[in-house]
Amino acid sequence: MKRYRRWLTAAIAAALTAALSLSTALAYADSFADFRIDASGIDAPERDISVDLYRRDETGKFRMEDTVKYSCKLNRVTGDASFYIQPKTAGVWVTVDYLTDLDGNGVYELLDGGADPVWDVMDAQGGLALTTAEGSTTLSSGQTYILSPEVLILRSREAVQARSAGGTYELDAGQGTVVPQTFPLCMIKLHYTDLADGQDQTQTYYLEIYDKVLIPFDISPSDWYYEAVKYVLEQGYFSGTDGGQFDPDGKLTRAQLAQVLWTMADSPAAEATQFTDVASSDWFYAAVSWCQQENLLAGYADGSFSPNDLLSREQMVSVLHRYARYTGSNLRGTADLSQFSDGELVSSWAVDSMRWALTNGLITGTGDALRPADTVARAELASVLYAYDLNLGLR
Repeated sequence: MKRYRRWLTAAIAAALTAALSLSTALAYADSFADFRIDASGIDAPERDISVDLYRRDETGKFRMEDTVKYSCKLNRVTGDASFYIQPKTAGVWVTVDYLTDLDGNGVYELLDGGADPVWDVMDAQGGLALTTAEGSTTLSSGQTYILSPEVLILRSREAVQARSAGGTYELDAGQGTVVPQTFPLCMIKLHYTDLADGQDQTQTYYLEIYDKVLIPFDISPSDWYYEAVKYVLEQGYFSGTDGGQFDPDGKLTRAQLAQVLWTMADSPAAEATQFTDVASSDWFYAAVSWCQQENLLAGYADGSFSPNDLLSREQMVSVLHRYARYTGSNLRGTADLSQFSDGELVSSWAVDSMRWALTNGLITGTGDALRPADTVARAELASVLYAYDLNLGLR
């Protein structure tokens, strides 16, 4: 069987990637093998990726030789996924390679071992191991083979370690600091060699595995708010926006905060609200009704709620302070606002709430400033809610 030379085909891999439809089960029915994915959370957006190609030099060290850019579909799945491969003919074999991003710059690293392959081959039991042999395990036609996410996660982590400083395949010194990754991008290839003409055929799939939820594309492990966003998504407090994004810099509205608090409280029933600008058909209707009932968010003198008004930092902590009282949580607030250059700018109605938020680590100043009147971004609220649950012991 011919040795697979991924180095020569990486740039055209996208052209070999199959199309698919979205559901909780994705099925690829291709020319010589079928590939199926089952998961509770799944999507497959088209993405543009950049890849630094590494190859061994004359000393055996890996050095970057080229960078390629191309589009491909990323199969993004949650950790409960299962992967099924069913050959339609004899002579099908499977390799898995790992596109790492060690320095978190958004550019992947891909290795080519030259005479010594550095990718994994799948055996008939679904195991993955580095191949050093000329041939690879071939699969039986018509039989279904299972590739487990646990195996992919283990081998992916080992690939990151191997390519980091001091690892088996240590990359050149230009990598800098290794950034923790959720999961490298797996490149799964199903191969078939035509015995009649010796030509190789390949079906390529790109795969990312997440823990409990799919992390939006505009959130990176290197972002200061990454763990907070991951947490609020896992808890269901937040959801992403259209296009697979979180919009971390998007400004927080009154309706959005009402929806988050209602969700945190397990979506309780409430009497219908009487706000003039909140209709029963609005997505935030139930949440606003509950927040009004529990005196967490009040309306205005003219009978309106103004759901699209933006929230300031002092308004946010005031609402959360009232929510803490509703849940029976710790209301202790001893922080000294005078230590901040703009502490005197905190509105009188928000002083106790700001002290409480600072005491319990929900917010911190920026430099020596509190910025009480600044509007709140979605990532900032995620960070506050993460600290709220962590520091007040609600979860």
